[in-house]
Amino acid sequence: MEYTTLLLDMDGTFLDFSAAEHSAFYRAMEAHGYPCDEESYRIYSRINHSLWEAFERGEIDKPTLLFTRFGRLFEQLGIDGDGAVFEEEYQMMLGEGHELIEGALEVLDWLFPRYDLYVVTNGVEATQRNRLKLSGLDRFMKDIFVSEAVGYQKPQTEFFDYCFQRIPDFQREKTMIIGDSLTSDIQGGNNAGIATCWFNPAGKQNTPGLRIDREIRHLRELKDFL
Repeated sequence: MEYTTLLLDMDGTFLDFSAAEHSAFYRAMEAHGYPCDEESYRIYSRINHSLWEAFERGEIDKPTLLFTRFGRLFEQLGIDGDGAVFEEEYQMMLGEGHELIEGALEVLDWLFPRYDLYVVTNGVEATQRNRLKLSGLDRFMKDIFVSEAVGYQKPQTEFFDYCFQRIPDFQREKTMIIGDSLTSDIQGGNNAGIATCWFNPAGKQNTPGLRIDREIRHLRELKDFL
């Protein structure tokens, strides 16, 4: 199949979100004088992961996710702090994180003249756009679709319908999504009826029932079949 349109996840696929998140967490905690170590970060990560899973299942909305996670963390750590205020400061610091996944620029340079590239990401609009701008990745993209602005999130079909309606001359059979998340990117691609490429650098196990058309361990492998 010859593809013409690629939908690209950003966090964990082209942008190193783990590095940005870790740095923003430590900076924000230290700015407030709150106790900060790897154990507190692990607790935050567990809370955050469970809330994101609930968000992807459609059980909670984005404001609930964002303005609940640090409140829960502070409660567990015994910190007397305002989680909602802290969230706003954390988002500002997170928006400055733009570390790249290995090979990202090389591969995007190669893809750019050959395909129409679109960002599809779950996240906060201002934060994601700022990270894309700082990293320089925005220059490769025809458009950027962020769940907060769309009103739906991956893997919901409504998110993809919104994107498809705004892609000129869209052809479902010539479109592939590339991402690292089984629950949002691959499940979303399955829901939307488009081809999927799973970026799986850690060699994780697939979830039974999910259709994966391609699986790669390194971004440079995209050049082998696209």
